Amino acid sequence: MKQSVLVGLSVLALAACTPQPSTQMRAGTQPIIPAAHAAGSPGNTTNGFDGTYTAGTIETISKGKELDLAGGNAPIYCPNSGTAPPLTIHNGLAQFQALNLYTFQGYVTPQGHLKMDSGKGQTIEGQIDDQGVLRARGLGACAYNATWLRNV
Repeated sequence: MKQSVLVGLSVLALAACTPQPSTQMRAGTQPIIPAAHAAGSPGNTTNGFDGTYTAGTIETISKGKELDLAGGNAPIYCPNSGTAPPLTIHNGLAQFQALNLYTFQGYVTPQGHLKMDSGKGQTIEGQIDDQGVLRARGLGACAYNATWLRNV
């Protein structure tokens, strides 16, 4: 009995010594580990746009919604994606995942400009307005317009 009490107290003491998340983090944000391909500069950013952005849309702007692959061997389809995946900004670094294949990252400037890179040739560039709306254009094999709304 004494041994199990000592083990329980040791576990509680260890948990109390574990670093806790910063109280300065906004609700819904989690730390993001910068990738080598993150666009922008960590020295030219702000946490003024930190938060989670959801309820957005993605719409293809590729002509005909289908492109010929180089060499004409197969078409590339550019479907409308509908709802945009959640985008998170923490300490000025933005990130979102598309199609479970691409992780876009980039730093928001103090003026709200955001450029993100997938590290695989696709980029997204946009602006966050004073209402918390991010409007962006994505370029790769297909072209898209995307919009995200900041959760309050």
